Amino acid sequence: MSSYLGNLASFDYKINEWEVFHSKLTQFIKLNKISDDSQSAVLLTHLSDDSYRLIRNLVHPKKLEVCSYTELVEVLNQHFTPKRSTFADRAKFYEASRSDGESIEEWAARLRGLAVYCDFGAELDTLLRDRFVLGFRAGPERDKLFECDSKTLTFGQALEVAQKTACARQARVVVKEEPVFRVGEQRKAGHGQAQAKPSRSEDRSSVMQRCSVCGLRSHSADKCRFRNLKCRSCGGGHLVKMCKNKSNVHNIGAQSEGCSQDPLAGRDCRECDLFNMRFPN
Repeated sequence: MSSYLGNLASFDYKINEWEVFHSKLTQFIKLNKISDDSQSAVLLTHLSDDSYRLIRNLVHPKKLEVCSYTELVEVLNQHFTPKRSTFADRAKFYEASRSDGESIEEWAARLRGLAVYCDFGAELDTLLRDRFVLGFRAGPERDKLFECDSKTLTFGQALEVAQKTACARQARVVVKEEPVFRVGEQRKAGHGQAQAKPSRSEDRSSVMQRCSVCGLRSHSADKCRFRNLKCRSCGGGHLVKMCKNKSNVHNIGAQSEGCSQDPLAGRDCRECDLFNMRFPN
């Protein structure tokens, strides 16, 4: 077999289709110019064990060795070719429609396969076109096909129109999915996300927070003018009134000069003036 051109697999009737194998066998014999005397041997040697026993039973009581190639093919055709009903095949054709997830090319090929045993004759192209168009579900492809002239539209032209419409629809979907960047969306070069602007509630909370140095609410601790002073009680960087040393809680403003080493502190800090008083021990 190494001298033969092409490759012919063995036929197993439990798995393979006889009509397909017979067509391939015919081309294999034609390609290699096999003589009539050897054609039956080529057929029998390319059968599985179960298929060989089947054809042996089909030709009984004759022996396989004396049967010609034509006789063997005729027996197998009668056995594997089922009796068909033209109206049943046409019913399957007329009821066919494009399935979900089925491409346009797959839909056209499946429709051609359904028309093989329908015996449409000269009306084949027209009926293929009509079933192809009507088999589409509601959508841009069907709308575009409905706009075509039925008097001049062929099956091949309908297939081309549907393919172009599907490609245009897919292109529009890709364009919609691309991100759109607006001017001013990026605050800094090289950063893909814009910095979020603080809300009014966040601004208000930062303004209303009490300064940990002097206790006022008009500024933060890092901007307080008394941030470099030392507390007379604990030595920390805050006024005495903000000191957390619980041992001096009875003497809020310990000195008459004010709450700070800065002599101006008493005049500038209203809350310090309120607490700058002496209590008896």
